[in-house]
Amino acid sequence: MRARRPRRALLAAASLALALVAPGVASAADGGSATASAGAVQATLTWAPAQYGNKDPHLVVTRAGAPAFDGSPVVAGSACSEDGCVYAASGKRDAPLQVVDLDADGEPEVLVDAYTGGAHCCALTEILRFNGTAYTTSEASWGNIGYELKDLDADGRPDFVTADDAFSYAFSSYAGSYHPPLVLDYDATAKGSFTDVTRRFPALVRKSAKEALHALARARRQHFETLGVVSAYVADLYLLGRGREVRPYLARARKRGDLRNASGRAPKSFERQLLAFLHKQGYR
Repeated sequence: MRARRPRRALLAAASLALALVAPGVASAADGGSATASAGAVQATLTWAPAQYGNKDPHLVVTRAGAPAFDGSPVVAGSACSEDGCVYAASGKRDAPLQVVDLDADGEPEVLVDAYTGGAHCCALTEILRFNGTAYTTSEASWGNIGYELKDLDADGRPDFVTADDAFSYAFSSYAGSYHPPLVLDYDATAKGSFTDVTRRFPALVRKSAKEALHALARARRQHFETLGVVSAYVADLYLLGRGREVRPYLARARKRGDLRNASGRAPKSFERQLLAFLHKQGYR
């Protein structure tokens, strides 16, 4: 059964991700270009209009004035290579191209942001890294979310601040989904080129947990599904090292009637399924 739409207040708080880092898609069907530079690296991205979104992305990168890359930035097998994408900035930036030193090694990386289009999913970032002789390309997929670059701990390495898209549709409709924060450090040597450092920022997680409880209170008043918010709040508890509080909290939530799906009271299997999901996702 499709859940009725929540009021604007719930939508505004229902997802840290959508409020802060959803990709912008203004003028999505237009062709265009963007230029960015840092240090000795300069990059220019161009793209052409298509019937749906954009096509033919072309990236030119120079290092100290010498050509270093000239071609499509899209990795083989990407959704963008099959049907085209919208080349639009993620977060509050104006352009889909950045040149940023992600790992503080003195060699800037080149980032190209794209969106596959549609109501939901998927925001992507092509990351080009110079390996000493040439640029190699990897792709980060943010799902429905997007990201912002912020140096949260002032260590000279910008952090990818996003939210965990695994929670989209996990226990509720998308409108009822809520996403715990996710902070990633770029590390070309790590699996997937990222290291999860969310637990280093408890203030960010505490803020998420507080907002989740407020969203839960609104959902309760509106008789809206709550399982998406509850699952994210429980994930926040684990991120904060408060795992011992989870089972008592879920017992109280069950007793209060706070465990609701689109049809009414959640099945008794919800708690078991939630804990198994959180274990699989690395929260517990």
